[in-house]
Amino acid sequence: MNKKNFLIKTTCLVTLALTAGCKPRVAPQEQRIPPVRVFEAQPDSISSYITLTGSIEAQNDAVVYSKISEKLISLHVKPGDRVTAGQVLGTQYHQSALQGKSVAAAALKSAQIQLQTTSNDYNRMKNLYDKKAISRQQYDQSKSQYDLAQATFEQAQASLEQATVQVENAILRAPFDGKVASINFEINQMVNQGQPVLQIINAQAVKAKLNVPSGDINKITIGKKVTAVFPALPDTLFTGEVIRMNEAIDPLNRSLGMEVRLSNSGNLLRSGMFGEFRVETAKHTETIVVSEMTVMTSMQITTDAMGIQTEKPEYYIFLVKDGKAHRRSITQGIVSGGLIELTSGVSFGDSIIISGQNTVKDGDTLNVINRTER
Repeated sequence: MNKKNFLIKTTCLVTLALTAGCKPRVAPQEQRIPPVRVFEAQPDSISSYITLTGSIEAQNDAVVYSKISEKLISLHVKPGDRVTAGQVLGTQYHQSALQGKSVAAAALKSAQIQLQTTSNDYNRMKNLYDKKAISRQQYDQSKSQYDLAQATFEQAQASLEQATVQVENAILRAPFDGKVASINFEINQMVNQGQPVLQIINAQAVKAKLNVPSGDINKITIGKKVTAVFPALPDTLFTGEVIRMNEAIDPLNRSLGMEVRLSNSGNLLRSGMFGEFRVETAKHTETIVVSEMTVMTSMQITTDAMGIQTEKPEYYIFLVKDGKAHRRSITQGIVSGGLIELTSGVSFGDSIIISGQNTVKDGDTLNVINRTER
């Protein structure tokens, strides 16, 4: 190797060494400061639920039956029409009943006149008898005629009432405010006594009969809040409450029958729709609630006197105090809908790490990049 080449190579090596030595050094501490997001613990509320499934029906659902065997001569409504309690829906043939009512009314009027006449005669004869002006026989005869007239009048009254009922039985009326759900006959069709003619429902409120597993019975009481969703209306949440619970468990499925009522003010729900019902079993207020992603878990192994090892989960979070991470063991309360109640290990006002906690160690210096809601 000549002298010139040696000098060139030596110069390059020195240059490379100087260049490398001129690169800025990154402080080790800066590399280890993890960015985190925190949430300031504030009073909140959380509820636990059980989920049940079932179908709904109208709160009021009644069938209007025929009370006589006669032809249907008129209908004043159609399916979907709103009706009020007592409104005439239709009429069956009842001409003979009307005639019978007219005859009964005439008989009552005649009996009333006869009763008035005999009443006057009886009062006059009684007054004479009290004055010893007539015999006992004459008085008794007058009283007998009055008693007969009184009985005839009462019988005429009963006959008219019965005739009026016969006429009324031919008139089909709405049992309550609601809507016509269905009509089973057409005009001029023969309808026998006891056959269903119309169905009336009131769907302003709907009800569902659900079965509660025996293990959850003690968690539910009448008045508990209920929310429901239906596949046919996936974007709408309906609310209601428990209105009835059976007294005994069904021995076949070991569940307790329960009835809930839902508001249907928008008339979106229809009888027979299948849905999922969430019944509130507990509600805690003035408590700390975080996302389940905030809580970390580690397994703690303990060994008893017999040498038997047991695994037990430890739940913990990280707090930020004075710019550093502090690991805190916590106790979980209600766990529901992706949220967890913290019942110990944290206080109102504490800064809880809710993002970045997976890379944090106890005592780490932290870079809090923002404060947010849970």
